[in-house]
Amino acid sequence: KRSKADGKMSRDMNYKDFRWLAKSLDAELVIDEGREVFHRKNDKGQSCASCHGENGEKLKGTYAKLPSFNKRIGRVVVAPTQIGICAEERLGQPNWKENTRANSVLDMYIASLSDGKKVDIDVISSGPLKDAYEKGKDLFFKRTGQFHFACASCHTPPTVNSYLRGQRPSTFFGDAAHYPIYHFPFTLPGDDLAHVFTLQHQIKSCQMLSRMQQGKEGSSSMTAIEVFLKASANGFPMSIPTQEYNLDNDYLER
Repeated sequence: KRSKADGKMSRDMNYKDFRWLAKSLDAELVIDEGREVFHRKNDKGQSCASCHGENGEKLKGTYAKLPSFNKRIGRVVVAPTQIGICAEERLGQPNWKENTRANSVLDMYIASLSDGKKVDIDVISSGPLKDAYEKGKDLFFKRTGQFHFACASCHTPPTVNSYLRGQRPSTFFGDAAHYPIYHFPFTLPGDDLAHVFTLQHQIKSCQMLSRMQQGKEGSSSMTAIEVFLKASANGFPMSIPTQEYNLDNDYLER
């Protein structure tokens, strides 16, 4: 905020998009829907709130530390995967998996409980998270698909900050701290996710635009990419909810 007030442009801030500073009022409606799902009771009268508190008190700050290693199932999971596991095992809801509306709005609500918390993913200590980070880094820089692009093709110099199809990609440092985002009016074909883009959904969208094979959300490969991106946002405060499209264009060079 201070840099913006000082008149700096995004190129001066590691090509960070100043639109991330603007909160989305429209996304509050999605958070309300997520809160309703959070309190939705099953036949036994149980809901997410039964374990995590009426207002999600036990989840505050949790999202800033995700993805994490789930010892019980023996693998690294992202937030939507963990939501799907809990929903099926605790509430008998097998249809709240990744890439569903219930999962996506829950993801937005739970993420909002960590608004302002700094991302803290430990990929220094040896273990599954570090392994996932290294795999995700390799995948981020791996060229593939019809265009022979890598994720890095757009998000590292010299391409970064250049206009591509009306968009100006930023570097990969820090952006993950703002996901999930409210991506109105954009959706992927067949979506009914209330315009919520989890980080994995954004990766999938980029893969589609880059003519790559789209990964399955929650898979080990997609999880690894998210670990790399989220760890690259370590120390950045989460800002939830933000909106990809808004009217704040002051960050643009005149």
